[in-house]
Amino acid sequence: MIQEKKILIVDDNHVAREMVKLMLEKRGFSVVQLSGGASILETITVEQPQLVLLDLIMPDMDGNQTLEMIRTRYTESELPVIMVTSQSESVDFIESLKRGANDYITKPIQFDVALRRIQTQLTLKTQTALITHTKEMAAIHATITTFNHEINNPLAIATGQVHFLRKKYGEEPEFPKLEKALLRIAEVIKKTGTLLESSSIDFEQYAGASQMINLKSKAPKTE
Repeated sequence: MIQEKKILIVDDNHVAREMVKLMLEKRGFSVVQLSGGASILETITVEQPQLVLLDLIMPDMDGNQTLEMIRTRYTESELPVIMVTSQSESVDFIESLKRGANDYITKPIQFDVALRRIQTQLTLKTQTALITHTKEMAAIHATITTFNHEINNPLAIATGQVHFLRKKYGEEPEFPKLEKALLRIAEVIKKTGTLLESSSIDFEQYAGASQMINLKSKAPKTE
């Protein structure tokens, strides 16, 4: 979900950047500026903008080259990019589309048109994120339900066998350890079951880039 409406403007023309910046700030946007594309990825990482307005023609690195750098890390839905071109350059937008641009506006910028296109892309970004989240939650819930069902049956059999062996052979040193392990499995199943009632799931770092579900925050209360 978008918490702050932050726009990154990339344009070598200071006057053009300032004009767009003022327009956006009057509409409640936060604005970050760059005069070229060389440090684009670093700036995006630090500032976390929701959308990029990217000038097509710049001296150090043109807009399409900058766009390619952005698309090595962010998809069209993760970070929309609107190209800014002059009327004579608008034909070059076909190349920008091939490289992953979402839309374009032409110079001189018509602010009402620009705002409408910016809002459209931000709305699409929000809707796509919501759809993705819904699908991810559905997949997680289905996985939890499947594993809980598949584990509960053999767990019940194993627990029953421990009780049977206790009656047959008496208390053996291994039995408490085995029972404790089975109770731990049952506890984990119970905790994961509570996730099915949640619309969001907390994750924590496991190893490297891997994550695991944080069961501690979802554990049921005990009397």
